[in-house]
Amino acid sequence: MVNYNGTLTPENQNLFKPGNRAFLYADRIFETILYQNGRLLFWEDHYFRMMGGACILRMDIPIHLNMDFLEEEILKTIDSCNLRSSSVRVRLSIHRVDGGLYLPEENTFKYLIEANKIDGDSYTLNTNGLVLDVFHDHLKPKQALSNFKGGNAIISVLSSIYAKENDLNESIILNSESNICETTASNIFVISDKTIYTPPLDSGCVDGIIRKNIVDNASSWGYTMEEKDMKTFELITAEELFLTNSIRGIQWVATYKNKTYGNKAVKDIFNKFSEQLRT
Repeated sequence: MVNYNGTLTPENQNLFKPGNRAFLYADRIFETILYQNGRLLFWEDHYFRMMGGACILRMDIPIHLNMDFLEEEILKTIDSCNLRSSSVRVRLSIHRVDGGLYLPEENTFKYLIEANKIDGDSYTLNTNGLVLDVFHDHLKPKQALSNFKGGNAIISVLSSIYAKENDLNESIILNSESNICETTASNIFVISDKTIYTPPLDSGCVDGIIRKNIVDNASSWGYTMEEKDMKTFELITAEELFLTNSIRGIQWVATYKNKTYGNKAVKDIFNKFSEQLRT
């Protein structure tokens, strides 16, 4: 079952008609949320990121679509799929209502909630490190729209195809100044001498929920945190690399080109992140 604007519908039933603005113009944004151990992790952060994106897209936000309402709708969808006791990947999408060409006829939106079971505990540190390389074919623009999920998804689509073709776990996406931006589906972090580096938001990276948690807490975990523009050659001198996203949490990178990385600091960061989640 999926939840389309409050109505539960079998997932194989047609929901959209010709003229859908998400299809025609990518006039939408989405959030990917992990439901685990009976709660939506980082739900408040996800909600405010989505509503911030809706404001940037000049969408009118109905007053009833508050954080509590949407949480209830998500839980209703999880219940309809009999997944309350499972780990679940929730995708919450909003799109402007149909009508108009580039200029919409109105600025209200509809929402779609999808829930899919994840096997096992999603937030576990990988024992086999990830393998990365750089995707050079297309660059991601440096703009506020790039901080939200949706409008620039085609870059991630092409990056994921490149990763599969080259036996990579993910590939590194560069921005319009050829600086490191992010990877196919994650934010990227570099560790050297107890300092954690990550591209700044104005690099065009997604304003990741786990990224925000790392940036906010690194100093209390005993690390110096620095957001800075980085070139790919800086990965060769790094001691460790890791990726973050809302579904997999923290993931250790073992290999970039011919460079291999340890994971001592990554394990420490993962343990401190996990301890924080339990409190």
